[in-house]
Amino acid sequence: MVFSYHVIKFESISFLQGTDWSQSIGDKGILYKSIKDPFSKLIIQSLNNSEKLFHVPKDRTVIVVNKVVHFLGELV
Repeated sequence: MVFSYHVIKFESISFLQGTDWSQSIGDKGILYKSIKDPFSKLIIQSLNNSEKLFHVPKDRTVIVVNKVVHFLGELV
């Protein structure tokens, strides 16, 4: 698996397998932490209405600030 860092402006974001994520609020924005591998996946719909599915490795944090998401992950 090759994980890379992504910064994406999004229209909507869906966290799949909701029990595989923890949520908190930090100084940088809303933080979602992947707590189960390999099932922590998210769907991002970008501003041009394209949807992409990403796998986020365990113990990695997804940061959502306004309409921008920052995370380390792999396009599925």
